[in-house]
Amino acid sequence: MNLDLNGLVKSKYMSKKKILIISGESWRDESNGGNVLSNLFGSFTEDYEFAQIFTNPNLPSNKICTKYFHISEGEVVKAFLKNKPFGYELNQKKEKEKRKNVIDKVPETNMFSVIKKIKLPILYTIQDFIWRFSKWKTPELKNFILDYNPDIIFAPMYYSLFLHRIDRYVAELTHKKLISYVSDDHLTFRHFSLSPFFWFNRFFLRKNVIATSKYYSLLYTMTDEQMDEYQEILKVPMKVLKKSADFDKKIQFKKAPNKPIKMIYGGNLIYNRYKTLGFLASVLRDINKDGVKIELDIYTQTPISNRLKRILHDGKSSFLKGKVSMRVLNEEYSKADIVLHVESFDLKQRLITRLSFSTKIIDLFHSAKCILAICWEDSSPFRYLKKEDAAICISDVKKIKEELLLLINDPKKIKEYSLKSWECGLRNHNFKEVNEDFKNYFDSNIKGTKQIL
Repeated sequence: MNLDLNGLVKSKYMSKKKILIISGESWRDESNGGNVLSNLFGSFTEDYEFAQIFTNPNLPSNKICTKYFHISEGEVVKAFLKNKPFGYELNQKKEKEKRKNVIDKVPETNMFSVIKKIKLPILYTIQDFIWRFSKWKTPELKNFILDYNPDIIFAPMYYSLFLHRIDRYVAELTHKKLISYVSDDHLTFRHFSLSPFFWFNRFFLRKNVIATSKYYSLLYTMTDEQMDEYQEILKVPMKVLKKSADFDKKIQFKKAPNKPIKMIYGGNLIYNRYKTLGFLASVLRDINKDGVKIELDIYTQTPISNRLKRILHDGKSSFLKGKVSMRVLNEEYSKADIVLHVESFDLKQRLITRLSFSTKIIDLFHSAKCILAICWEDSSPFRYLKKEDAAICISDVKKIKEELLLLINDPKKIKEYSLKSWECGLRNHNFKEVNEDFKNYFDSNIKGTKQIL
């Protein structure tokens, strides 16, 4: 009996199911949003192929997806002013050599990237006006969607009203349901602002989220608290989706901490996180006045201003190191004794981040180091870490000095919580279990079976 192996391989490839991803981020492994996509879909490649519609000016760089349609936010203003349609298909395979020369030269600075940094509510209102009346719904986009003919659509929930319009357009065009994923609060009114434009934007965001949710077959949230609050409003099937990592490797825990104890923060300083770190740095200066007992290294992608240097860098107790790659940060974590999760205690920032669950917390679990969490006790991360007893949790900055002195005097507690953080990751965020459940839902949706949630 003759077997046509090439035919079998081709048949297997042709039978792959198709997922269309709609997102603001370009799928780049080194970016936070792109890394999340790779983490979620990295094990899907044997059974699935991918296409993406995205708006970020940067071009993709990953090993999973090969077909793209780019509706660039870097081009929308020019297209709007000239009253011209915009958006084009980018095929990664066909244009591989061409993109080698341009992938890192795509400008990151445009009107909308400035809006994201400034965060003035009126600028978001202007942004939505431009998107609303731009000519993005082109024959090229329609043909891209219909030619790809996805089996299922993955569309994370965003603050952008424009992305909600794309979600609904694709769902109506394909007659396919959406699987969505939300990490920040894009729905509730539990926020603080004196700007009427903020509340104007918030009202229309909520209206659009509710309109888009009618197309959801499932909405993944990052926390139980967010799921409970959203369920009351949207009334769609929901599950909690946890970022995962490989927790099957063997870990060697330090017998004793460094002298001085080494503490690391890795992450951005937005939402006034720098204020909490600044208070911590001042406590360290006080503790170290008779000799250095604890050092703090801060790695961040946030641009370093002279003001931040004055607050966070004294060259003795705290060091502002700036931007490094994830590989380098993981190497620094491996040398540390304590790793930090911090949030602001300002009212406005507390309300913005209360339902968010930073994916970096999983990186902290994976570092197998003692986690020190300094954040509002009503935030989702604090509740989770406290419930799991996976971190030393501080909900009042006035208690930072007390907790640090306890660690200095009882260093065994550092090793104890290093083990607890690793065990929490192993118990709740192990890649095999989390990814299997995630993939099973896609499989059952495409086969038309109903999975029990």
